[in-house]
Amino acid sequence: MIRLLAIIVVLGVAAAGAAWITDRPGRVEVQWMDHALYLSAGEALGLLGGGFVVLYVVIEIGRMLVSAPRRMARRAEERRTGRALQALGDGFLAVAAGDLAAATRAAQEAERAAPGAPLASLLAAQAAQMRGDRAGAEARFMAMAQQPETLIVGLRGLAMEAARAGDTAVEHAHARAANAAAPDIPWAAIAAFHAATAERDFAEALRLNDEALRHRLVDRSTWKRRKAVLLTALAGRADGDKEARRRAVEAHGLAKDLVPAAVLAARVLAPQNARRAQAVVQSTYRLAPHPELFAAALAIGDARGAAARLKRAQALAALRPEHIESALGVASAALAAREFGEARRMLAPFLSERPPQRVCVAMAEIEAADGSEGTVREWLARAVRAPRDPAWVADGVAYEEWDAISPVTGTLDAFAWRLPDGADTPAGPSIDLTALTRVLPPAPEPAAIAPPAETPGTVPAAAAPPPPERERPGAESRDTLAGPRASVPRAASPSPS
Repeated sequence: MIRLLAIIVVLGVAAAGAAWITDRPGRVEVQWMDHALYLSAGEALGLLGGGFVVLYVVIEIGRMLVSAPRRMARRAEERRTGRALQALGDGFLAVAAGDLAAATRAAQEAERAAPGAPLASLLAAQAAQMRGDRAGAEARFMAMAQQPETLIVGLRGLAMEAARAGDTAVEHAHARAANAAAPDIPWAAIAAFHAATAERDFAEALRLNDEALRHRLVDRSTWKRRKAVLLTALAGRADGDKEARRRAVEAHGLAKDLVPAAVLAARVLAPQNARRAQAVVQSTYRLAPHPELFAAALAIGDARGAAARLKRAQALAALRPEHIESALGVASAALAAREFGEARRMLAPFLSERPPQRVCVAMAEIEAADGSEGTVREWLARAVRAPRDPAWVADGVAYEEWDAISPVTGTLDAFAWRLPDGADTPAGPSIDLTALTRVLPPAPEPAAIAPPAETPGTVPAAAAPPPPERERPGAESRDTLAGPRASVPRAASPSPS
């Protein structure tokens, strides 16, 4: 409608102009050499307008002829781009669907239509991966890693291929290169951090952890937990010096429920500040009762004598009076102080139904120390059939001691103090039989046999070496009650849970 109105307006203006010129007659004379041309005003204007039209048409035709090759090339490029986009779409759909033949055809078509295009190279690499052509995939990814715009994609592909081949060193190298080029890329930061922890490069892992927080790739709680575990591992490597003390105390401040950090902090603080060491143990015991915390508390030097250690154990147990570790810790200290009634009282709430192994062994030690040998073997038999106790478990494997890194997967902070898988089954042969023999009553000495009388002319037999002295039973060691000893965290020989 608007276009029609515009045409009507233009025609009206032209008609009005023509009428205006007609009402005002005039003549135009054009003289060239001996020739003269006389035109009216209307004829002159018409001729001038026609000349402009012809000139415009000639110019447009010339421009079209000049730009024709460029336009043809552009149209051909558009057709190739269209084919490439169609091939890429079909190819990535085929990769997602697992259609190897379709993915290969689409990759070939995409490379013909758009050779060297990043997406075409990526599709070709993925098709090679589907075919199991590791060399072809690596060549594609390596070529992509040479270009700045596809560097990260190429490095990620190379890292994935190395992981599939089990080449951990190459995988870690590509992960570090990707993280160095783009520290704000999540997968690169995660892979580089895992590489550092798997290789136990704790200083580098600390740097990468701080870098991940700076780029907002981890939340602050995750950063604090990671840093606490890493500082604990570093403090365990340099036990006793000032740097170890600083790291252990900082680790405890970042994660108060991290038992190994508290044990280390208490150990390094105790010689200079026993009160502060005791406060460290207490703050962690409130959150995570553990036998190593009892051992650390009783090892602090200002508690001298069995009675003083019993009093300290009772004070620590009062923080979590309902927990079984409180009962076992006080029972162990009471046994050392020969307070057998107190030891039995602490364990009494846990004797119903199926008490765990450590409770049974503790009762056997109490009965043996109190001279009630009749019930010792009964408790030892129950210990063999008792459910297992909590242990340090990482990736389904139970260990004697905590470690910062899982020996199975290299994952940081994989250890957890919990019941192993299948803990309801009897402990059976996995029980510490050496610990049990300490509370067994001594076997009677065999009767002496008189040597035969020597007959004349015989050579006397060589005197046999005397039998080794039997270890005197008693309450020399309380490790069975106290549980795992407090030590510098290190991986122990794994036992399947």
